[in-house]
Amino acid sequence: MATKLVGRNTMPRCPNPRCQATYPNGTPQCTRVYCRCLLPEAVVAGRYRIETLIGLGGMGAVYRASDTFEVMQVALKVLSFTSAGTEVSTAVERFRREARYAHQLRHKNIVPILNFGQDGTLLYIAMPLITGGTLRSLLQSEHPLSIAQIKRYVDDLADAIDTIHAHPQQIVHRDIKPSNLLIHQNDGRLMVADFGIARAMQQEKALTQRGTSLGTEHYIAPEQEKGKAEPASDIYSMAVVTYQMFTGLLPFQAVVKSHGTELPHPSTLNSDLPRAVDTVILRAMEIDPAKRYSSARAFADALSAALATEKQPALTGADTIVASRNANVIVRTLVPENPCGNCGRENRSGSRFCRACGHSLEDTSPLLMEVCQVGYNSDIGRHTPENEDMLLIIQGLCVTLTPPPRPFSLLAVADGLRGRQGKSSGGHDASRLAVETISDVLVPLLTLTTHTPSPPIAAKDAQGIGGQPSRSLSLVPQPDTVLQQWIRDAVQQANRVIYHCNADYDTAMSSTLTTALVYKRRLYTASVGDSRIYHYNVEQGLRCLNNKQMHVITGRSSKVDELAKNAQQDQHTHYLGQAYHVPIETLEQEVAPDDLILLCTNGLWQIVKEERIKEILARGGDPQALAHQLIETANRAGGQRNVSVIIACVQ
Repeated sequence: MATKLVGRNTMPRCPNPRCQATYPNGTPQCTRVYCRCLLPEAVVAGRYRIETLIGLGGMGAVYRASDTFEVMQVALKVLSFTSAGTEVSTAVERFRREARYAHQLRHKNIVPILNFGQDGTLLYIAMPLITGGTLRSLLQSEHPLSIAQIKRYVDDLADAIDTIHAHPQQIVHRDIKPSNLLIHQNDGRLMVADFGIARAMQQEKALTQRGTSLGTEHYIAPEQEKGKAEPASDIYSMAVVTYQMFTGLLPFQAVVKSHGTELPHPSTLNSDLPRAVDTVILRAMEIDPAKRYSSARAFADALSAALATEKQPALTGADTIVASRNANVIVRTLVPENPCGNCGRENRSGSRFCRACGHSLEDTSPLLMEVCQVGYNSDIGRHTPENEDMLLIIQGLCVTLTPPPRPFSLLAVADGLRGRQGKSSGGHDASRLAVETISDVLVPLLTLTTHTPSPPIAAKDAQGIGGQPSRSLSLVPQPDTVLQQWIRDAVQQANRVIYHCNADYDTAMSSTLTTALVYKRRLYTASVGDSRIYHYNVEQGLRCLNNKQMHVITGRSSKVDELAKNAQQDQHTHYLGQAYHVPIETLEQEVAPDDLILLCTNGLWQIVKEERIKEILARGGDPQALAHQLIETANRAGGQRNVSVIIACVQ
């Protein structure tokens, strides 16, 4: 073997997490037959010094290495002969093909080959080190990517695939999948990697036996499963990847989730998609290769045209879930189509007069003028094993109160408590139950839309909240003064849901809950526990509105340490789920345009002084940017726990 080990003071350990064997100094490679990984500091071809293992695959291992000639870091792929069922000669030929194909294909969306060769019994390929991760790392179950992001990735992938197919020998990649699609760290472009099982259709011997297939399950085309891959097979795989980006599900997962036998259309799983997208993706996934698009670019262009079409039709009281890759955030928008400015009822997009009250629909919708701008963020923190916070952001048009209808913003933060010695005690379950109950109770009262009921509570509560008869969703308008009672009742209901869950399942879940409702430039709040709500106004400064500590910070720091101490002293009696009745702090006050409403967990206010919070809010601008700044400030200040914030700018 032509590898060697540079000088080191500690015994090298195999980087394979399944091996971890320790060897004497001077050993360049793990000797275990099933492993054979190169050890840290081993040198390949006299120039590539191994640093860490990046990944293992059927065609070898990939390492982060230092190129001592060019003084740069590279990704070094080294052939492994340990794959069961793979003959050495076949593996070597596939490896050489990968190096040859990738070296011949020069394109910004294809990972290039810097060098390749042989060092004793090792075959290696040196490539640029791409550190932006893979598309697979961005995909989360049932969480679609943004449409703009998907369009960019599909365009990049189309250019790469067409470049591959345009090779004189008509190369077929045969393994298009998210883990082979890298994200460049500088400009975020998508790059195709791993030509380990690629094959040229012309003038090249097949390395796969007749009737067998290579590729990754769930992404390979039907003809590829039969060992008959062709350029259209890559189009099929590209369409599967696109389906997954749009829906957060692989096709087979979508079928299972729908309890059906046919593939659900993407637009039924992602309400942001026009129906025209369904036809494009399903055509690219046709069983017959001849019925698919002739090129990846044709597929990408058709998809772009479909995305440009108008969504039709919108559903009454449509409940649009805004895609979020954060499992600790629920964002909903309840927007009727072409709402009437007089009664709030939905109308067809082309209607000139309301079909319910006859009012002209030419007036500017209040949704465009008065809806709050909202930013939010929830971070796990530096030393907590999981994020037990939950955020709720719901915006829509209220049609049940005194006319005319106006937009509302319903916001909530909940901080699930950990058990003794920091052990998990269902904190995230408690915080999720809290915000979901707030949604279940208040959304129907505000919008008359149907809703998913909250988890069952004891029969003695069936008559209604607070012993009152349960409300029916009547069309008789309610006065605005009922809002404070509604929000208080919703928080009380959240407490009882968690309390009865604890009793029924012998658990000890608990959570804070701070809820705010902004309607007609009035703020209604209700809170339990030490999560806080602040009101910022340029003239009045920053005011904390709950925790029994109404205080103002204008030009001087408030007694943050004393306030934190007081809050902690009361925490054992002020959490949801610990008693059938809990004290609820409520407040109602006017707010003005450009005022900021801040809801946060103690991961922020116990770490960041209020003077500093005020300074950040005083900068103004995008609420989302302000939310990120607050989170970063808490983390930089040494915060150890979860930290979550919601910022709403009153319009």
